[in-house]
Amino acid sequence: MRIDMGGHLPKEAVSWTATTSTLFMLPLYKPVIQFYKPSPLNDMCMSRDVLRQSLIAVLSKCPLVFARVTAQPDRSLVLEYNPENSNNPVLEFNNATVSYADLETRGFRLSDVSSNGLNMPVEDGMFTESFESPLLKFKVSFLSDGGIALYSTRHHVLFDGNALFSFVSNWARCTRMLAQNQVPIPPEMSLVQCLNKTGSPKPAEITVDTTQAFSGIVAAIKHAMDPNNMRSCVFSIAASEIKRLKQQTMDSGLLLQGEWVSSNNVLTAFIAHHITRANMDACVYERGPWVVYNSLDMRRLLGLPLRGIGSPLFTVNCLVSCDELMDAKHIFQVAYRVRKCVERCTNGYLQDANDWIAASYKELVKDGIQEPWNHMSFTMLDSNACNLGVSCMDKIPVYDADFGAGRPEMVRSLDNISNYVIALPSPQSDAYHLHVCLEGPAMDALMADPGWNSLCSLMCDS
Repeated sequence: MRIDMGGHLPKEAVSWTATTSTLFMLPLYKPVIQFYKPSPLNDMCMSRDVLRQSLIAVLSKCPLVFARVTAQPDRSLVLEYNPENSNNPVLEFNNATVSYADLETRGFRLSDVSSNGLNMPVEDGMFTESFESPLLKFKVSFLSDGGIALYSTRHHVLFDGNALFSFVSNWARCTRMLAQNQVPIPPEMSLVQCLNKTGSPKPAEITVDTTQAFSGIVAAIKHAMDPNNMRSCVFSIAASEIKRLKQQTMDSGLLLQGEWVSSNNVLTAFIAHHITRANMDACVYERGPWVVYNSLDMRRLLGLPLRGIGSPLFTVNCLVSCDELMDAKHIFQVAYRVRKCVERCTNGYLQDANDWIAASYKELVKDGIQEPWNHMSFTMLDSNACNLGVSCMDKIPVYDADFGAGRPEMVRSLDNISNYVIALPSPQSDAYHLHVCLEGPAMDALMADPGWNSLCSLMCDS
């Protein structure tokens, strides 16, 4: 059963002037799935009718989700709302033959999601410049023993990881409020407001290529990746181990008085060391420089709603030599260097970066390019160095989506980008779940690494 939400949209809504930066710099789809254990309350709190009506209530207060980006005669970019747009959100329902117990026994393997029809493949592929496909898609699978799997895929132009989990949590809260005859609270927006000033310096993290679109930039990366040779695994590392590594970094003598490193800086350095070694041991990459990048949520620095819809992300790039990454003695030094790179991204720097991008959008539109965001990317995607990314999502509401029958028991990211790691919190927040995607030989090498295995335990193998 598939329900197109478009027929339930309000007939009028405001348009939003899209003078934002990275809102349009990641034209790709990213999926996640949340698993709910069997409960007698599921039939009442997460039935087809209940979820459909509560999602309509949330979406009717969120016109931005139904917008299309268009270039105006004055060279501004506007998100135009139109109830007849073909890219409206979609909600599907599915009766699955697999049980929650079977999925749990196998560690909620990523391959089980697709083999049991719990996912929603994107017709144009993950990397797409098309705005014809829905920006937001949900699939609710009722498992054979009463459990539920909630699959969500979103276009990154409007939903980063924070926005998606916050939206689903808002949907769940709306469901509970409607059950008590309360008026739902609409989701907030996190859109970067640019100052429309000229003369801002070009940020080193951004590249512009008018000769090819985003998908071409991705395809032209120096190291071509075979999508059929990707392997995704989920590992668990105790939060106490990261705390221990952080304290060792603080005690290493590298930091000056008043300086500090975060748990995420240390986790990034630990991951970078072992994944670089795995790639080298498996001869997947030639020895050379690496760009270790973190995704940085700009909400707090720019004073935006911390749980708002939007994609105000920036990448923090740290260039490190292969030899330095492979030497375990340098983990503390890499953590410190990552921290110093993050410190460069002050609110002033990020605001200047947004203003430069807004001005560049207008110049590209003047030159006849109607979708300038398709010609901008982060330099880490267009680099001669090897790239390794870590996104730490330990402070976002991954497990908050309680529709009335309880929170999800497990969450899985379904990204399939090589050398990219997403760190999600565990349900009890006492560990990190590391969603690691590598080429097959590199994953074999990682799983044979005693240093990695001493701190990380395998939860599921794709």
